[in-house]
Amino acid sequence: MPLGVISRLLRSTVSRLVALNALLLVISMVAGALGGWIATRGVVEREARNRIELESHVIALEAQRGGLDRALEIIRAKAERPGSPEYYLVGPDGRTLIGDIQIVPRKVGWHFIDQPPPQPGVEGVHLLAMTRRLPDGSLLIVGEDMERSEAIRDAVFGAILTAGGIALVFGIIAGLFATRQTLRQMKRINVTVRAVERGDLSARTGAPVDARTDLDQLALAIDRMLDRIDTLVATIRRVSAEVAHDLRTPLTRVRHSVELALAQHDEELRSAALGEALAGLDEALRLFSAVLDLAEIDAGNARARFQPIDLAEIVDRVVDAYRAEIEASGRNISVSLAREALVAGDADLLARALANLIENALKYSGEHARIDVSVTEQADTLTMAVADDGPGVSDCEVSEMLRPFGRLDRARRASGNGLGLAIADAVARLHRGALAFARLQPGLAVEIRLPRAPAVTAARILDQVD
Repeated sequence: MPLGVISRLLRSTVSRLVALNALLLVISMVAGALGGWIATRGVVEREARNRIELESHVIALEAQRGGLDRALEIIRAKAERPGSPEYYLVGPDGRTLIGDIQIVPRKVGWHFIDQPPPQPGVEGVHLLAMTRRLPDGSLLIVGEDMERSEAIRDAVFGAILTAGGIALVFGIIAGLFATRQTLRQMKRINVTVRAVERGDLSARTGAPVDARTDLDQLALAIDRMLDRIDTLVATIRRVSAEVAHDLRTPLTRVRHSVELALAQHDEELRSAALGEALAGLDEALRLFSAVLDLAEIDAGNARARFQPIDLAEIVDRVVDAYRAEIEASGRNISVSLAREALVAGDADLLARALANLIENALKYSGEHARIDVSVTEQADTLTMAVADDGPGVSDCEVSEMLRPFGRLDRARRASGNGLGLAIADAVARLHRGALAFARLQPGLAVEIRLPRAPAVTAARILDQVD
């Protein structure tokens, strides 16, 4: 493996976590093995004492019943069995009757005896022994080699440590493999982020849609964020270009009017030219104001001003403001309102959205058209709609109408900046609602669908009315 790859592996957070887990595993294994070794040592010694005490007691009973000869017979029979304890019997006269224990403890009780090796090159024997005095004055010593029990115990713990070491090695290898895979994913994310930093908004990590790992989910979230940023940047560029395009006409008219005013010697003609220039400036200012309003609505700051309001009151107020103009144009207008149309929102913004819909109906519905303004309720949704029996629009034209500065070809002759429906759509989204279109035969209905205010809010507004 190249040194650079090894260096990256060692510097990565995952490899450090793997090293920390490996260290904790080693400490746990050592502590567990040491604690187990100490605990089992006491268990082994207790079991050895129980066996020795039982053997000594049996032989003492036999000696009491049948004398030393019976005791010798029992000891010889037991000594022939594999793994039997060590026996040593001394007669009342001090003569050794059986056994080859070289260091004989003559004091009654428990003793640890380290016998010297019988010959060079052979390890000595570590005995746990019990000395008992028989009824006739003889000494019986029964001992057990503790090295055999400890050897078995050491072998078991050696096997445990070996298995733990193997598991540790495989764990480290698996951790390094996981670290390398993680580094590949992180590299893919880093390359994408650096490409975006250089201005390439089309860069993506390429994370799968069905991401399962946390890094894949992070990469997928980054891709979606970049998609959103790319869309927003493209929208800003497009809106900037369209603002510049829409400003060109009034500013050109302003320039032309100012040049005309400068060239005129007649005061009346000069005043008329300056008036045209002011009208062009007013149109440009209205455009800027609409763009700023749309940006403010999209920012969502108006939600802090939301209060319980009645849509019926807003409709009555806006329709009354346009009724004279509508009737003067030869059109008819009707109003239909739900009894309880309570929503939480900004009354001014909702009134502006409704005004934009009515103005569009005035511009594009045609002469002698009928305009219907209504508020209907359905479950938890209230719908504020403006419908007319004009020419309507096709399905493919709907998206163009909602786009900021989007205007249909037949609408370009009318005044306006193409932001009316975009602002209405932004107001609907601000209120957690939606702007929808319904094609009529003939005509078109534009609806603002809003969530009904909760019961607590409704009670609050009714208290205010009372």
